[in-house]
Amino acid sequence: MVMPIAHFWNLLVILLRLFLMIWCTCLASHAFAQKDEKALEILEKTSAYYQGLENFRAIYNLTSRYRYLEEDAVQTSQMVITARGQQYRLYYDQKEIITDAETVWEYDKELKEVTISEYAKKDYVVNFAELHNLYQRGYTFIYVGERVVHKTKNKNVVRDVVQLVPEDGILTSITLEIDRATSQIHGWEIVQNAETSYLCEVRSFAVNIPLSDDYFIFDVSAHGDLEIIDLRESDEDACSALCNEDTNTEVV
Repeated sequence: MVMPIAHFWNLLVILLRLFLMIWCTCLASHAFAQKDEKALEILEKTSAYYQGLENFRAIYNLTSRYRYLEEDAVQTSQMVITARGQQYRLYYDQKEIITDAETVWEYDKELKEVTISEYAKKDYVVNFAELHNLYQRGYTFIYVGERVVHKTKNKNVVRDVVQLVPEDGILTSITLEIDRATSQIHGWEIVQNAETSYLCEVRSFAVNIPLSDDYFIFDVSAHGDLEIIDLRESDEDACSALCNEDTNTEVV
């Protein structure tokens, strides 16, 4: 039985369309894989750079945006962080957070109180000291593209833009801008949800600063009359309830 010519051409068109659909899907998958590989290469290089530092100090601006009833509220703060490994000391808005990677002191200068707790790495806490290693802790990532910031000495300053998406859904995304030449993080945006986002921009950056041995320890006796809230004295069940009570992302 010979297939009619009309049926033959109809079948040929269907097969051609099917081939084109498969080909386009393969191209898209290949492009996505390439972006993943490029993002991973950039993130690994950035992580290696920061891990190779003895310490660093950064001054950066934090802009918090909140949306309530179709109105935007914007709050800005200047942050100063000094970090050495998992240890860091952070100043902002009359407050200070210090950790030696065993104990955390949260000092409120205005209220004249310090809250002491045990150090615990939390995935929902985002700060500059942990930023370069976040991709290793349950995030998917993609290379977004490059951004030319300005020119210096007749050369373009190029930043690679990489987006991280947490698998647990606590955040919507974290977008990093990384200097292609130095592997330094110059800015990042954290989108918590449709109502809340945070934008950080580094103003100055210094490395390998001379620090005293006790720099990452809070000296209670040096602050006079101070109310001390020591959460380490709580029993395990109370501490566990306190730690799991709030799952909102902290950006510091």
